[in-house]
Amino acid sequence: MTAVKTALSAMLIALAFASAVGAQFERQMGGLGLEVFEDKNFKGRSATYLNNTSDLRASGMDGRISSMRVAPGEVWEVCTEPNFQGRCQVFSGSESDLAKRAGWNDAISSVRRVRGGGGGGGGDNNRGGGGGNIARGIELYAGTRYSGQRKLIDRPESNLRRVDFNDRASSVRVPRGEVWEVCVNADFDDCRVVDSDVPDLAVLGLNREISSARPRPFGGGVGRGGFPSPNRPRIVLYDGRNFSGRATTIDDETPTLRWTNNNTAGSLRVESGRWELCDQVRFSGRCITIAQDVPDLARFGWSNRISSLRPR
Repeated sequence: MTAVKTALSAMLIALAFASAVGAQFERQMGGLGLEVFEDKNFKGRSATYLNNTSDLRASGMDGRISSMRVAPGEVWEVCTEPNFQGRCQVFSGSESDLAKRAGWNDAISSVRRVRGGGGGGGGDNNRGGGGGNIARGIELYAGTRYSGQRKLIDRPESNLRRVDFNDRASSVRVPRGEVWEVCVNADFDDCRVVDSDVPDLAVLGLNREISSARPRPFGGGVGRGGFPSPNRPRIVLYDGRNFSGRATTIDDETPTLRWTNNNTAGSLRVESGRWELCDQVRFSGRCITIAQDVPDLARFGWSNRISSLRPR
């Protein structure tokens, strides 16, 4: 009997040691992919997805997810219908109780990696290729901050009615290294240039206003309507919103912006080029780079804050 107890004790110690080593290894590696749980607080039946999965029924988790963990450095999109359709939203980090996210508890039917991860998006919808990075092409979202229905545009689209997304976008994601024209009208008329993510298109006066979009070569000046211009970089600052009030035109590096009314700027038009704006003199403090008109700087958090600027 003593021998049996000794063997059992040794087995339990070995299992505990293996579990501790496994947990330590997982902590060191940081984990990969999306881990989902049937109950809140990361309890109940679970599953881990390393690749894009267009239908969760095969894993038995369709419409049953109540909490989830996203691996460090990764961003995943979840959708309420198979094949990444229906309502979609991107997540990073941990969500211990999806009931606190309106409409997301027990609602997820498909998942895919948007950013990060070393294993590749793989699966059935990884068009981005190697490394699991974002699929190439501009992503339009029906809600602000990349929420709601999502539409990927990976080629010139002269009329978004054809893909059932005309005048519906409220935010956009642009892959690093790509530059896109988004246009108010069909056939690429009245365009703005975007080369980075925009969490709220209202800041550009484009909320639910985009009717066509197309990629463009990176670099070069940007003229009125978003097309290349041979002119030197030029920006116009207005002391009122919606391009009203006194206007100041700047076409060169300006380390100290001098206004008669204490650095007043309520809106701006980018006539050509890309511009860096800073809230302190000599291009210090907080700086941003823009390449498009901004009808209301207050919505961008930059009303009356521009103290220096220069073309980039």
